[in-house]
Amino acid sequence: MSTGSADGGYPVPDEQFNPSEHARNKILRANQFQQLVLSQWIATYLDFYGLLPDGGSRYTTAQMQAIINAMPAATARDIMSDSAAFVAFVNQAAPGAIADKYQAPAFMMTDDGQQITVGDLRPEWQPQPEV
Repeated sequence: MSTGSADGGYPVPDEQFNPSEHARNKILRANQFQQLVLSQWIATYLDFYGLLPDGGSRYTTAQMQAIINAMPAATARDIMSDSAAFVAFVNQAAPGAIADKYQAPAFMMTDDGQQITVGDLRPEWQPQPEV
């Protein structure tokens, strides 16, 4: 056996603190987290409005209205408000990170304080004609 430490293993040199490597790892983790949060929010947005990969929604306007009506009004308003606040935060923190089509609800919506009314699917979410 060669010369080694008292526990029989080879001596391991002490690791030198490398602030650049630690900073790099923290930046990579922050970037991964940012991408995770954005991708999860987009997936939730797509699911909420029933948006399909080729455009359109699995919900008709009447069905989306029924879904909104089935929620307590305060809950529906909170969901819309929270989504808008998240978009505003991301737009301020990372301009351009959220595509324009996600900046508003996928369906036109109005709220007169008494009822949320669902309108047509926005043009950017309409199915595109085949070329």
